Amino acid sequence: MRFESAGRLLGRHLKSHIQRSASFSTTSTEAPIFLVYGATGGIGAELCKRLATHDGAQVILAGRDESKLAELHASLPNSSQASIQLVDVLSPESVDAVTASVVKQYGKLTGVANCVGSVILKSAHATTMDEFENTLRVNLFSSFNVLKSSVKAMMKNPTGGSLVFCSSAVAKHGLANHEAIAAAKGGVAGLALSAAATYAPKNIRINCVAPGLTKTPMTSKITGNEGMLKASVAMHALKRIGEPTDIAAALEFLLDPTNSFITGQVLAVDGGLSSLRPM
Repeated sequence: MRFESAGRLLGRHLKSHIQRSASFSTTSTEAPIFLVYGATGGIGAELCKRLATHDGAQVILAGRDESKLAELHASLPNSSQASIQLVDVLSPESVDAVTASVVKQYGKLTGVANCVGSVILKSAHATTMDEFENTLRVNLFSSFNVLKSSVKAMMKNPTGGSLVFCSSAVAKHGLANHEAIAAAKGGVAGLALSAAATYAPKNIRINCVAPGLTKTPMTSKITGNEGMLKASVAMHALKRIGEPTDIAAALEFLLDPTNSFITGQVLAVDGGLSSLRPM
């Protein structure tokens, strides 16, 4: 019997891990096709960059600002494995057109992330109906449009697919002045959980992440205010707010075909905000 040294064994393990990390753990004939809505936002852009590092993965950047999409595309490590789609996520027809275009070009759709969202911090009595309805449209209606269109395509794929959505820590744990956004993000989580049950027989996995406050251009009015930022940091057990890479890493994890036994989950990515009481 031949024994290998500890160093040699470790070297083999690391080599194997690196090879697995270089591309998603899937068969050579099943190169993943990923579609990211809200690709130019803080979290969406980071997710696209992470997905683009995996060999064989095709990444479709979907958004409404062509110049920002082009800029993001040029910054990707494997831009030849990425493409751009203009879309209005509030239009079912526009979303369907993107889905059809992707399936026509690549033959299938295996992973979708909806990173479209908004932020509004107002008490209910100070929130207009227009503001409330717009919050629902941007966060919840967009998710429904993406879900409906994507599962139609994925049901035709024998291996199914994966969808991920962005809920929020405030959907489950009440924070003052978050009524509108909590309602919208709570709806996203409920939508995802019900859909996960509906489409599991088709091998379609559907999950959510629920971030705490994350430093993105969208939250700059909060993170750029010293008092508000300090108060938020104090609520997080890890004593910091989230970075886009924190949330994107979780989305990437849920999209990864390796994690094929995970569905119907709302993953808290909030530095302990929703479950811990800081000292």
